[in-house]
Amino acid sequence: MTSRRLSSADRRASIILAARQVFARYGLAGARTQQIAQAAGVSEALLFRHFPSKTHIYRAVLRSVIEDQNQNFRRIGSAEASTEGLLDVIHRLITQAMRGNDAFNAEGMRMVVGSLAGDGGYARLIYRRALRLSLDGLKKAIAAAQDDGGLIGTPLSPVNAAAFLEHVGTMMMMARCHEQTVVPYAGDESQIIRDAVLFCGRGLGIDERRITAYLDDRHPRT
Repeated sequence: MTSRRLSSADRRASIILAARQVFARYGLAGARTQQIAQAAGVSEALLFRHFPSKTHIYRAVLRSVIEDQNQNFRRIGSAEASTEGLLDVIHRLITQAMRGNDAFNAEGMRMVVGSLAGDGGYARLIYRRALRLSLDGLKKAIAAAQDDGGLIGTPLSPVNAAAFLEHVGTMMMMARCHEQTVVPYAGDESQIIRDAVLFCGRGLGIDERRITAYLDDRHPRT
């Protein structure tokens, strides 16, 4: 059986996907077109038929990353201005992370982790843009949670709060991107989600009674 020949658009998309992984690891300066071609399963000559230079590939990768990130934020949504809205964002983040490889942003987060172990350029771009997209909503949700009495601890910097929540979600997702989860969590999936939301909510300073009431509604204790 002969393999199906990719259309020009499909081949271009496959090169961009391969290039994302190479740039995530080595950065623009360190990545070589030979590495990108090898990752995409094409020759350098074919690579340059689709992109005139490494810079053109990088620009296409950035456009792809931005579109993926926009879709991720549309799916997760912004925090509503209340304590429960803040807990909703945490819950959606953790629930998504628990899907591992099936999470809609798993590929992108694997690239972020790879970038952190590499030159860091790709991860820096993702984190800075994610902060611009989420910070205003998070600030409003934290302020509203203080006003409605749900946030009683010393408030964290919204910038740091966003970063810390992302760290928890990303590492939980990466631990589950294997046939068998890497981290030996205690309890079933519902218990892990419950404990992670409780952990994050406590860290933000949310009243534990509000966290417990929220979780009892979504993940009743068995």
